[in-house]
Order: sequence, then structure tokens, then C-alpha cells
Amino acid sequence: MPFLIQYKKLILCSLVLMVSVQLRCQIPPSTIAENAKYINPFICTANDHGQTDPSAGVPFGMAKPCADTYPLGHAGYNYNSNKILGFSNTRISGVGCDGAGGNIRIFPSVIGDTTLQSLKSDFFKETEVAKAGYYYVKLKNNIAVELSATRNTAFHQYNFPKTSKPILVIDLSSSFNGKAQEHHQIHDNGIISGWVSGKNVCNKGNYKFYFAIKTTREFYAAEEINSKICLKYKSQEDNSILLKCALSVVSRQHAVNNLKESDSYSFENVVKKAYSEWNKKANVIKVETENDTLKRIFYSHLFHALQTPFSVSEEDGSYKGSNARIYSNSGKRYFHGWSVWDTFRTKLPLFTLLYPEDLSEMMGSVKELYKQGKPQWASETEPFITVRTEHSVIALLDAYKKGLLNFSLEEIYPLLEKEISGLSFKTPDNVLELSYDIWALAQISKELNKADEYKYYLKKAHQYKNIWIEKFKYMDDRSDIMHGDGLYEGTLWQYRWFVPFDIDGLQALVGGKKDFEEQLDYFFKEELFNIGNQPDIQTPYLYNYTASPWKTQQLINKILTRETNNWYGTHHKLKTPVTKKVFTDTPEGYIAEMDDDAGTMASWFIWSSIGLYPICPGEPVLAITSPLFNRTVIKTKSEDLEIIAHNLTKKAIYIQKITLNGEPLENFFISFNKIKNGGKLELFMSEKPY
Repeated sequence: MPFLIQYKKLILCSLVLMVSVQLRCQIPPSTIAENAKYINPFICTANDHGQTDPSAGVPFGMAKPCADTYPLGHAGYNYNSNKILGFSNTRISGVGCDGAGGNIRIFPSVIGDTTLQSLKSDFFKETEVAKAGYYYVKLKNNIAVELSATRNTAFHQYNFPKTSKPILVIDLSSSFNGKAQEHHQIHDNGIISGWVSGKNVCNKGNYKFYFAIKTTREFYAAEEINSKICLKYKSQEDNSILLKCALSVVSRQHAVNNLKESDSYSFENVVKKAYSEWNKKANVIKVETENDTLKRIFYSHLFHALQTPFSVSEEDGSYKGSNARIYSNSGKRYFHGWSVWDTFRTKLPLFTLLYPEDLSEMMGSVKELYKQGKPQWASETEPFITVRTEHSVIALLDAYKKGLLNFSLEEIYPLLEKEISGLSFKTPDNVLELSYDIWALAQISKELNKADEYKYYLKKAHQYKNIWIEKFKYMDDRSDIMHGDGLYEGTLWQYRWFVPFDIDGLQALVGGKKDFEEQLDYFFKEELFNIGNQPDIQTPYLYNYTASPWKTQQLINKILTRETNNWYGTHHKLKTPVTKKVFTDTPEGYIAEMDDDAGTMASWFIWSSIGLYPICPGEPVLAITSPLFNRTVIKTKSEDLEIIAHNLTKKAIYIQKITLNGEPLENFFISFNKIKNGGKLELFMSEKPY
């Protein structure tokens, strides 16, 4: 049976997919949750509607094999493109610019096919399939392509027409950012190994990793032209070729070892294992609703959030740092591929709730980055694709306050101070954002009993008020200009609210709680809010600090479920708004020019849809709003955390009462540490505002 048909049956019928688990564990199929079946990797892959990709990797995996389309998308793939350039093995999801990766692109063809001249092929769009850990497409020359992966090895299954003479062109210089540098060697045993070096996101710095490639069939010729290796094969009755591409950040030998470890895996087993890994992550959180569309959006965005950072250390614990030195991580995983400037807001806090063990190891990796001499953007010697690491101090504080650090912050405190002392306050948005970093260091100083440092940094953090009074207090027509006053992708209106560490101070600057609420009303009434970028994504939740928290509930429900007017792109205000639902289960899953930003916006959706939100990472407190689900169950180490919305309907979106384990809450906030080990959070809904 062709594996595509077999795989479709696996996805459509959970009994078949989980048969191996059933046989090993003797668990009846009906008891095995399959939340991964709701993952649709095509969501947010069209044009500039998220900049994600349908790659066939595993959670936090290095190897992400996928079709590279023509025209290219930001992560190499554009759902609306009509040609395929080949199938590369690396990429980073949803990060803007032209992305990064696209390395070691494989192009299948046959002798006599004219597409070999251009390395570009039409394909049958209707054949394209993407599921969690699997991708399939059939090219116009009738070559069927299937992709899957383990953490560090990509598996390409190419099924050629009978009697044809297969060719695989391996482009070692392929990259989404110009040509990659490479060095390779073809060994007598058929293994091709070497290294690849490419430009990082937005051309900030470089990365270099090692690879080893082998196919299951012996090629009779290997022609080399300009970093391209053309492997030629004789035709066979079973005219299929399995290509494996193993990756390592440590050495060529480690890549070869990873390749050899994959010898025991059949393609079918890799697909099942990849699906199982996604299912394990997806089953940590269960949302109950009769709306399958909503489930697809939810679990697909969880899929997006789990793409990065990459787990890059070897099984022996070795990894290569940003300074190109080799280290040992004492049996713990080392993560790389950071976009902290975005993800500290929503994604990393989400991992503290859903995947605390992963988050703990990630923060251990951030500690190592500081020891290596962490830059704000990528260095020239990164071991793998990455973006930027600003605001790491906030992420560290957030993990510390939630009891998730496995090291003492004292260990890197001087390095944190050094980073803070080198901050550059060039523009009004710089001042607000970096004051947040300084506040975080003040809190760390307090936790480490450094009283003098605490007072010093807290006072310095509150100096944001000077620029706030000058630039943000009195708003006029100039306040709605994208990049006005040198701002980064936002307006003065959108940035003025970003003081999450001092809401009381912000309200005082505005004129008090009443004026604060009235100005929020104006902000949303005049449609000055931009859900498509990060500077103001917390603002709908600020009503929780006013006398009208029901306005947060109303706003969030509207953003999640209805069409809204959206006036802003990444760099410009539009002449007419884009009117559509922001989150849909389509390739145009976001509004135009809305980057997913490495899972930041995906995590915004996940938080908001379950009725919680981290307004101020670094404080272990969550805002409460109306969820989209009648019941959400989150697995913790101790017991399940249940979030139950009684009487929730399309109209009954307002919270009348909240209880935690039967005890009433007095406001619309809850301590993270009170729910991280489970419990029952109950929301009693009504059609009327509280």
C-alpha cells in the first residue's frame, strides 16, 4: 500500500495510527487522546499572513524538511506559489525579513526531464498533504515526495515513476539569505558529509552546522557543479529512494553518527514517531468544544509555538555555543534559535504553564548564552539559525518567580548587570522597553538580597516617566504615525501603554484610573490598536486594572471570534482597513503582514482562548478573561488544572463570579503559583457585564 494512502488512514482513523502504542501498552485506542489530529500546518502559510511553514519536523527539532516554493515565502514556503524549487532541511518559523535556513535543498528529477535545467517544478496542488510530522506532494513529473524527521535527521522518501532513471540534485549552497558557504566530501561508503554556513535572520550574523547525507540506494554517478551534487541512479521496479540528512552543531563526525543511528528507522516508523511526539505535546492541554474549527486553530497555533527554540545538543550532552566553542551540558538539552524580543511576552510564559521542564532547560541555555558573551542579535559564529535575545532578563525573572530555574541567578548576576549597563536608549520605545529590563534586574537584585542594587535599578527603571511625559502624555495627529519619533514598527499610541511593570504609575501619569479607562476607550473606539504586531498586544487586558474588566472580556471575544477593522501593516497605516477575522483556520490565518514572530501571536491566541493572559512576565500573575472553551484541562505534575466556564454561550461572554477550588476570587487576576500544580478555576458566565 502506498504510504500516502496508509498515512491518510492513520490520520483519519486514530485506531490505526496508535496501533503500535496499543500493542506495547495494552491501552484501548478509545482512551488515547489525539489532539494532534487537529493540527493543520498549512494555517498561516500564505503570502505574508504569519510567515509559518508546513515543515515535517518534531517539537523543537533542528531538522525541518519542507518544500521550498517559487516564489519563496519567509520560511521558504508560500501556500499560494505554483512551483517548487526543491525540499530543504532547515528553517525558522514566523520571524520576519526573509527568514533564515533553506539549507541543503534536494531536487528530485529523472534523466530526460527538462525541469532539471531550471531546478524548478510544477506540482499538483490537490495532492499536497501536511500533518503533524509529515508532508506529501506529487510533482508534475509524477515524482511523489514524502517528508518526515526526527529531532536532528530529515527523511526524504522519493517515489519515482517506474522505468525512469532517478536523479537527486543536492544543492549545498541553497539559502533563504543569498548563497550559503559550504564544504563537503563524498566518501566511499556513499555518505556525503561536510558543513554549511549561512546568514541569520535579517542578515544579522552567521550560523554554521555540520551534515551527513546518505540514500538507501547506491548511485552510479555523482557529478559536482558549483556546490551542487547530482546523484544518478538506475531504474528499478521499486523505483523509490529514501534520503536521510543528519545535522549536528558540534562536528562532522557527530552528524555521521546521527546518520548511522537512523539506520534502524523505516520511513513509516519515523512518521509514526513524529506524530506521537506532537500528540504528546498536544495532549498536555485539552480544550472542550463542539467547534472543530476552533480546535484546529488552537492546536495548529500550539504547533507553531513548539517549533522553536531548537534542541541542538547531542546525546552525549555536547553542543557548540555562540562563540564557536564546544561545551558539555551535563546530560541536559541545550536550546538555540532564539527570538526572545517577541517570545518573552507570551510564548515563554506559556511554556512555564504547559511545558515547565522544557522551559527550565531553555532558561539553563539562556544562562549559558550569557556566559558565552550573549549579544542582543546573532553573532558571527552561531551554531544554528537564531534571531535575537533582548529581554532575556525578563524571561529569567519570570522563570525564577515560578520556581523553574535549576541554577542560581547569582551565577550570572554580574553578566546581567553588564548587559543592562550597555543598553542604548535612542528612541521613546527603547526607553519603555529597556526600562522593563532594568525593572527585571531590580527584582532579581531584591531576590538575591542586594538591597542597594535593588533601589538603584528600581529608581532607574522608573525614569521612563520622563520620556513618557514628553512623548506619550499628550497625543495628537502625529501620535498615529508608524515609525514616528524613530519608533520600531509602531505608533506613539501603541507604545504608550507598554509599561506593564508599573501600571499604577502609568495610570497616575495619565491622570488616574478614570482617565486611564477613558483613554483606553478612545484607543479602541478609534481603532488605533494593532493586533498584527507586538508593542500593544497586552492593551485589551488593561481594563482588568479599571472599574470595567468586562470591557476586556468583550474585546478579547470580539478579536477572537468576529471580523474587525485592522488599519496597520508592519510599517504603514493603511488607507482603508483590512476587515476580517484575525485568527482563521486557513492559509491566510492571520491578517496581512502579521508575523507569527516565532510563536508569539500563536501563544497570544492560546492564552486568550483559555481565558488567561500574562500581562507582565516577571510577575507570576495572570489576568483572567472569558475563554472560548466550556472546559480546558491542563496536565501538571500534581493534578489537572481545570478551567470551567459555566453557562458559556455566544452571548454569555461576561464573567459574573470566579472561584478557585470553591473559594471566590476578589478580582480578575490569579497567582500563577496557585494554579501551576492544578486545581479547579471556575468562571460563571452571563449575558450582562459584571
